[in-house]
Amino acid sequence: MKQLIRNICNSLKSGKDLFLASIVKSSGSTPRSSGSKMVIRRDGSIDGTIGGGLLEAMVQQEAAKLFQGEGSIAIIKEFDLSNELAANADMICGGHVSVMLEHLPADEATLSVFTSVDKAMRMGKHAVLFTVTGENRVVERQAVRPCCQLPALDSADAETASRMQEETIKSGLPVMEECGNVLLMAEAFIPQPELFIFGAGHVSRPTAALASSVNFRTVVLDDRSEFANRERFPEADEIRVLAGFENCFAGLDVNVNSYVIIVTRGHLHDKTVLGQALATPARYVGMIGSRKKRDAIYEALLSEGLTQNDIDRCHCPIGLSIGAQTPEEIAVSIVAELIQKRAG
Repeated sequence: MKQLIRNICNSLKSGKDLFLASIVKSSGSTPRSSGSKMVIRRDGSIDGTIGGGLLEAMVQQEAAKLFQGEGSIAIIKEFDLSNELAANADMICGGHVSVMLEHLPADEATLSVFTSVDKAMRMGKHAVLFTVTGENRVVERQAVRPCCQLPALDSADAETASRMQEETIKSGLPVMEECGNVLLMAEAFIPQPELFIFGAGHVSRPTAALASSVNFRTVVLDDRSEFANRERFPEADEIRVLAGFENCFAGLDVNVNSYVIIVTRGHLHDKTVLGQALATPARYVGMIGSRKKRDAIYEALLSEGLTQNDIDRCHCPIGLSIGAQTPEEIAVSIVAELIQKRAG
């Protein structure tokens, strides 16, 4: 979702309008759940997914027709993926899906709303997107940061909007309600778990890119600005150049949903970072290196007062055992282990 929002912003910046397709309600066995999104471009290409196969093909066809219209069109289409339709398409799943198709014009107002969502997600903060539709048109859009502002919509009272905001944040699903002659929808964009990558070397680059693509908020940290920079890490949400690895967790909000990867350029730096990482409540701590290197670092940390229970939290050698050799293959093994831990 994070990458999809960024791609929407980039398209709008370049003057290309889009149709945004969102599953707003689903029942039965469907390929994707409520909240899933994809965009359709004028050339028919798509980004994101609402389940693939027949559903996406039908939505693409609807969008192609709607591109011929004028104004900020917004309609909800119903799709029955069961019985004869599913059988004819050789579909295993079945069920009913409601998809909102809304036009995203390449104007400043639309770009501003989605840029606000993008900024919140980059910062690891919640955002709620309010979309008001009426007579098959988008009447109003507003992005809200729940931590620091209240919804102030022209088309709905503050009490209703605030209640819907709370509901969508709690459920993680779109919430819709009729307010007079308009339909109000609130959608929460929940912060992704943060991944702190200490070290900006050859393994970090593909790891950061891959982790970002599977919805980790990636923060790259190193004491070398020639390595830790936007040119080398275009997908990273944040890049920090440290004065050194001592006290390198200062100012970081590491919590029980955080992940820490240690891939610095040397044993001493790895040991310095690991000792601090194991003092945090991070859900995952992993360190690259051979068993010989690992044992030497563990022994040194134990002599400095860490317990065996502390040491046992560290995943080393890092990543799933898939015979990885190249930096890119190692990145796959690391991110696969992160996904496994997140799913568990």
